[in-house]
Amino acid sequence: MAQRSLRTRIVEVAAVLGAASLAVTSCGGSAGGEEEAVFVQAVGTLPHLNPQFFVSPAVRLVGGSMMEPLVKITNDYDVVPWLAQDWELSDDGLEMTLHLQEDVQWHDGEPFTSEDVKFNLEEVIEFQYIAGKAAASIDSVEAPDEHTVVVHFNEPYGPFLQVLALQFMVPKHIYEGTDFLTHDANSAPVGTGPMVFDSFAEEEHVEVVKNENYWAGDVSIDRMIFPVFTDTTARDLALLSGELDRSDVDSSQLPEVEADPALGVNTNGTMPWHVFFNMNAQVEELSDPKVRQLVYSAIDRERIHEAAVPNNSDLAESIYPDAVDWAHSPNVNYLEDFPYDVDAINEGLDEAGYPVQSNGCRFDLELTYMATLADARSISEVIQSSMDEVGICVDLNGIETRLYMEQVYEEGNFDITVLVGTTETDPSLGITIWHECNEERVMSRNPSGICDEEIDALAEQAIRSVDQEARGQALQQLEERAAEVMISAPIVHLWGLAAFNDAKWEGADLPARVVPINWHEISPTSSPDSAP
Repeated sequence: MAQRSLRTRIVEVAAVLGAASLAVTSCGGSAGGEEEAVFVQAVGTLPHLNPQFFVSPAVRLVGGSMMEPLVKITNDYDVVPWLAQDWELSDDGLEMTLHLQEDVQWHDGEPFTSEDVKFNLEEVIEFQYIAGKAAASIDSVEAPDEHTVVVHFNEPYGPFLQVLALQFMVPKHIYEGTDFLTHDANSAPVGTGPMVFDSFAEEEHVEVVKNENYWAGDVSIDRMIFPVFTDTTARDLALLSGELDRSDVDSSQLPEVEADPALGVNTNGTMPWHVFFNMNAQVEELSDPKVRQLVYSAIDRERIHEAAVPNNSDLAESIYPDAVDWAHSPNVNYLEDFPYDVDAINEGLDEAGYPVQSNGCRFDLELTYMATLADARSISEVIQSSMDEVGICVDLNGIETRLYMEQVYEEGNFDITVLVGTTETDPSLGITIWHECNEERVMSRNPSGICDEEIDALAEQAIRSVDQEARGQALQQLEERAAEVMISAPIVHLWGLAAFNDAKWEGADLPARVVPINWHEISPTSSPDSAP
């Protein structure tokens, strides 16, 4: 059945990919311009195409070719001007002035102005999943002229620019007075980006065409096709056969990809990811933080790094990625503080009142993981094996995404779980949320059932300062407390791997390292690079 399904999936995308291959036989077209330069990028499931209202890597990738934020951010967390060309923040952090790019048009020809930004910051921003506190911090927004926006805050909000990097601007003249979340434009976006919407065949593919009037410069890609792959094996076969120009790659597939002389591989175009371990403190055996520390220590993280995700992971000494070392506490090192020391863990569990029983187990735990996540099972299998060495018997429970979200977040029905998540654009947006109180059981937040007043106060302190040094001090103290409470802890830091056809395309290695991707900087190798 699995082979039949795979063959069916390949047939389903063959027509789309075949047409793209024919279109780029000369990769850049003839002198008369009869042939198109077509770039084919694999993506996952697409419920719709607007990353402002639906967050997934696939939606951000496709939607980000058409829609744009006011600023972008690099893999190293540096903020880069985009639709906003520069800005000033008052010393007290209560007023930010944004100066917009001039001569920018929406795809339907209407001008992009400060009124659009005002509309987005007043009415749309709150629908972005990480922007709730940022939206609540905005007191008022002014648009004194077409290219200037003044944001007044009721209290400082430190990572505001980092939030803006995730806010994809929607046109006021299309969305005003409508139901934003159900608007037809979410599946046929009108943006300001280098590509313009052409067609969307749900569960099959999306096509976009070049923006002839792109404000940032000429666009060399005539057409982009985003075929949808839910089967990573089919995706990898398409990549290795030359039918895809760019695609994510699982770490297990990396040696084969690197052996192909037409393909290059790098980590550009996405923010770092991390694999982390969460525990349900409502489970009797996990109610004591000292026991939770021992359970976390029982994960052989070095073996996960070396065997489960060997090609795109770094051992995690901190809850924060290396690129934001200003947030790291010098007093915390998860590898040294919680080593995989079988003798010490056994002694600690004995002292905690959990001796080994006649069945060889101290206690049983069920490890729930999202079966659709790459490498999640292999990581979980290492955890199961390494915990068995200290008498913690682990059953694996891999479930599909929808059921996982209900069971772990809504119901709190789990013992331990492995999560793979993005660090987002700032530690306060993608890391501290796994430690802060989540009494309302919001999805993709701390599911442990624990609320720690000290952590919550430090998280609030970190976002209410506009000074990075002060923010760093709060985040360092938060990390120290998080190591004590131990409800969420890092396993490894990950970099998303992408393969690209550098025999056919220049710039497909994404040297700018910004998120979202600068698609207009990619051009066929057989024609001059026309990127600005």
